[in-house]
Amino acid sequence: MKYMQLAFFVAVFFFCKAACALGAGVFGLELGSEIDRYGHGAQPVSERWEMKMYEVTPPSPDARFDTYAVDTFQGRIIRIMASSSDDSSADGASTLEVLHSLKDELVARYGEPSLNVEDVEDAGSDLLAYLVDEGGMEVLEWTFSASDTEKPGAVYVFLAGSETDAGKKASYCTLYMENQDYPAISDLADQKEQAAVQP
Repeated sequence: MKYMQLAFFVAVFFFCKAACALGAGVFGLELGSEIDRYGHGAQPVSERWEMKMYEVTPPSPDARFDTYAVDTFQGRIIRIMASSSDDSSADGASTLEVLHSLKDELVARYGEPSLNVEDVEDAGSDLLAYLVDEGGMEVLEWTFSASDTEKPGAVYVFLAGSETDAGKKASYCTLYMENQDYPAISDLADQKEQAAVQP
Protein backbone atom coordinates (compact mmCIF):
# COMPACT_ATOMS: atom_id res chain seq x y z
CA MET A 1 0.00 0.00 0.00
CA LYS A 2 2.76 2.44 0.88
CA TYR A 3 4.32 1.87 -2.57
CA MET A 4 0.98 2.82 -4.16
CA GLN A 5 0.99 6.05 -2.15
CA LEU A 6 4.58 6.76 -3.13
CA ALA A 7 3.76 6.15 -6.80
CA PHE A 8 0.74 8.46 -6.50
CA PHE A 9 2.79 11.30 -4.96
CA VAL A 10 5.54 10.91 -7.55
CA ALA A 11 2.93 11.08 -10.34
CA VAL A 12 1.34 14.20 -8.81
CA PHE A 13 4.78 15.82 -8.44
CA PHE A 14 5.68 15.27 -12.09
CA PHE A 15 2.20 16.37 -13.24
CA CYS A 16 2.56 19.63 -11.28
CA LYS A 17 6.02 20.25 -12.71
CA ALA A 18 4.71 19.64 -16.24
CA ALA A 19 1.74 21.95 -15.63
CA CYS A 20 4.07 24.69 -14.36
CA ALA A 21 6.32 24.30 -17.41
CA LEU A 22 3.29 24.46 -19.70
CA GLY A 23 2.03 27.57 -17.89
CA ALA A 24 5.39 29.26 -18.40
CA GLY A 25 5.08 28.66 -22.11
CA VAL A 26 7.91 29.01 -24.56
CA PHE A 27 8.45 32.63 -23.60
CA GLY A 28 9.98 31.57 -20.29
CA LEU A 29 7.69 33.40 -17.82
CA GLU A 30 4.35 32.56 -16.24
CA LEU A 31 1.53 35.02 -15.55
CA GLY A 32 0.37 34.87 -11.93
CA SER A 33 3.65 33.51 -10.61
CA GLU A 34 5.66 35.13 -7.85
CA ILE A 35 8.29 37.60 -9.08
CA ASP A 36 10.86 35.93 -6.84
CA ARG A 37 10.78 32.82 -9.05
CA TYR A 38 12.90 34.79 -11.54
CA GLY A 39 16.17 36.67 -11.38
CA HIS A 40 15.63 40.43 -11.13
CA GLY A 41 17.17 43.57 -9.68
CA ALA A 42 16.54 44.43 -6.04
CA GLN A 43 14.78 47.66 -7.00
CA PRO A 44 11.95 47.96 -9.53
CA VAL A 45 12.60 49.83 -12.78
CA SER A 46 9.42 51.85 -12.16
CA GLU A 47 6.46 51.97 -9.78
CA ARG A 48 2.84 53.06 -10.08
CA TRP A 49 0.87 52.88 -6.84
CA GLU A 50 1.25 49.19 -5.85
CA MET A 51 2.34 48.08 -9.32
CA LYS A 52 6.07 47.50 -9.79
CA MET A 53 7.97 46.83 -13.00
CA TYR A 54 11.11 44.69 -12.99
CA GLU A 55 13.50 43.58 -15.67
CA VAL A 56 13.80 39.82 -15.26
CA THR A 57 15.83 36.87 -16.49
CA PRO A 58 13.79 33.75 -17.28
CA PRO A 59 15.41 30.38 -16.53
CA SER A 60 14.88 29.40 -20.20
CA PRO A 61 14.70 32.61 -22.24
CA ASP A 62 13.32 32.61 -25.77
CA ALA A 63 16.11 33.35 -28.28
CA ARG A 64 13.89 35.87 -30.11
CA PHE A 65 13.99 38.26 -27.15
CA ASP A 66 16.88 40.04 -25.49
CA THR A 67 14.89 42.00 -22.89
CA TYR A 68 12.18 40.81 -20.52
CA ALA A 69 10.20 42.97 -18.10
CA VAL A 70 7.16 42.28 -15.94
CA ASP A 71 4.55 44.34 -14.12
CA THR A 72 3.71 42.96 -10.71
CA PHE A 73 0.93 43.57 -8.20
CA GLN A 74 1.45 42.41 -4.63
CA GLY A 75 4.46 40.39 -5.79
CA ARG A 76 2.67 38.48 -8.58
CA ILE A 77 3.25 38.90 -12.32
CA ILE A 78 0.25 40.47 -14.04
CA ARG A 79 1.91 41.52 -17.30
CA ILE A 80 4.85 40.17 -19.32
CA MET A 81 6.78 42.25 -21.86
CA ALA A 82 9.44 40.68 -24.08
CA SER A 83 11.34 42.65 -26.74
CA SER A 84 13.58 41.55 -29.58
CA SER A 85 17.08 42.89 -30.18
CA ASP A 86 17.51 46.29 -31.82
CA ASP A 87 17.55 46.04 -35.61
CA SER A 88 19.18 49.07 -37.26
CA SER A 89 18.48 47.97 -40.86
CA ALA A 90 16.14 50.22 -42.86
CA ASP A 91 13.85 47.36 -43.92
CA GLY A 92 13.62 45.93 -40.39
CA ALA A 93 14.33 42.40 -41.67
CA SER A 94 15.21 40.91 -38.26
CA THR A 95 12.29 42.66 -36.58
CA LEU A 96 9.87 41.32 -39.20
CA GLU A 97 11.33 37.83 -38.86
CA VAL A 98 10.53 37.90 -35.13
CA LEU A 99 7.05 39.24 -35.88
CA HIS A 100 6.26 36.48 -38.37
CA SER A 101 7.54 33.69 -36.13
CA LEU A 102 5.53 35.04 -33.20
CA LYS A 103 2.43 35.36 -35.33
CA ASP A 104 2.67 31.75 -36.51
CA GLU A 105 3.14 30.50 -32.96
CA LEU A 106 0.39 32.65 -31.44
CA VAL A 107 -2.13 31.75 -34.15
CA ALA A 108 -1.38 28.07 -33.51
CA ARG A 109 -2.02 28.64 -29.78
CA TYR A 110 -4.92 31.07 -29.77
CA GLY A 111 -6.47 31.02 -33.25
CA GLU A 112 -6.93 34.02 -35.50
CA PRO A 113 -6.32 37.40 -33.81
CA SER A 114 -9.00 40.07 -33.41
CA LEU A 115 -6.53 42.59 -34.86
CA ASN A 116 -4.16 41.59 -37.65
CA VAL A 117 -2.32 44.32 -39.56
CA GLU A 118 -1.09 42.26 -42.50
CA ASP A 119 0.31 45.11 -44.57
CA VAL A 120 3.17 46.04 -42.24
CA GLU A 121 5.60 45.72 -45.10
CA ASP A 122 3.49 48.24 -47.07
CA ALA A 123 4.99 50.94 -44.89
CA GLY A 124 7.71 50.87 -47.53
CA SER A 125 11.25 49.67 -47.71
CA ASP A 126 12.14 52.13 -44.97
CA LEU A 127 10.11 50.44 -42.24
CA LEU A 128 12.45 51.84 -39.60
CA ALA A 129 11.74 55.48 -40.49
CA TYR A 130 8.01 54.74 -40.54
CA LEU A 131 8.07 53.18 -37.08
CA VAL A 132 10.13 56.01 -35.62
CA ASP A 133 7.83 58.66 -37.18
CA GLU A 134 4.65 56.90 -36.10
CA GLY A 135 5.90 56.03 -32.63
CA GLY A 136 5.34 52.34 -33.27
CA MET A 137 2.25 50.36 -34.13
CA GLU A 138 0.19 47.49 -32.76
CA VAL A 139 0.02 44.73 -35.34
CA LEU A 140 -1.57 41.73 -33.57
CA GLU A 141 -4.08 41.41 -30.75
CA TRP A 142 -5.93 38.60 -29.00
CA THR A 143 -8.40 39.18 -26.16
CA PHE A 144 -10.06 36.43 -24.16
CA SER A 145 -13.07 36.19 -21.88
CA ALA A 146 -12.62 35.80 -18.14
CA SER A 147 -14.32 32.40 -18.34
CA ASP A 148 -11.45 31.05 -20.45
CA THR A 149 -9.05 30.30 -17.60
CA GLU A 150 -6.62 28.43 -19.85
CA LYS A 151 -5.66 31.65 -21.63
CA PRO A 152 -4.30 35.04 -20.57
CA GLY A 153 -6.52 38.11 -20.56
CA ALA A 154 -4.89 39.55 -23.67
CA VAL A 155 -1.89 39.19 -25.97
CA TYR A 156 -0.52 42.06 -28.08
CA VAL A 157 2.39 42.35 -30.49
CA PHE A 158 3.86 45.78 -31.31
CA LEU A 159 6.51 47.00 -33.72
CA ALA A 160 8.39 50.06 -32.54
CA GLY A 161 11.29 52.28 -33.49
CA SER A 162 13.64 54.15 -31.19
CA GLU A 163 17.12 55.54 -30.81
CA THR A 164 19.75 53.19 -29.40
CA ASP A 165 22.35 54.17 -26.82
CA ALA A 166 24.80 54.60 -29.72
CA GLY A 167 22.54 57.25 -31.26
CA LYS A 168 21.33 55.05 -34.12
CA LYS A 169 17.70 54.38 -34.93
CA ALA A 170 16.49 50.82 -34.54
CA SER A 171 13.30 48.80 -34.79
CA TYR A 172 12.20 46.01 -32.49
CA CYS A 173 9.23 43.74 -31.83
CA THR A 174 7.56 43.52 -28.41
CA LEU A 175 5.18 40.89 -27.11
CA TYR A 176 2.79 41.80 -24.27
CA MET A 177 0.84 39.19 -22.30
CA GLU A 178 -1.61 40.38 -19.62
CA ASN A 179 -3.71 38.48 -17.13
CA GLN A 180 -7.43 39.12 -16.77
CA ASP A 181 -6.91 41.57 -13.87
CA TYR A 182 -4.30 43.79 -15.51
CA PRO A 183 -6.65 46.44 -17.05
CA ALA A 184 -8.56 47.00 -13.78
CA ILE A 185 -5.38 47.16 -11.68
CA SER A 186 -3.73 49.54 -14.17
CA ASP A 187 -6.81 51.81 -14.14
CA LEU A 188 -6.84 51.80 -10.33
CA ALA A 189 -3.14 52.70 -10.28
CA ASP A 190 -3.87 55.66 -12.59
CA GLN A 191 -6.72 56.83 -10.33
CA LYS A 192 -4.59 56.55 -7.18
CA GLU A 193 -1.74 58.49 -8.79
CA GLN A 194 -4.08 61.25 -10.03
CA ALA A 195 -5.70 61.52 -6.60
CA ALA A 196 -2.27 61.82 -4.99
CA VAL A 197 -1.22 64.81 -7.15
CA GLN A 198 -4.50 66.75 -6.92
CA PRO A 199 -4.52 69.58 -4.33
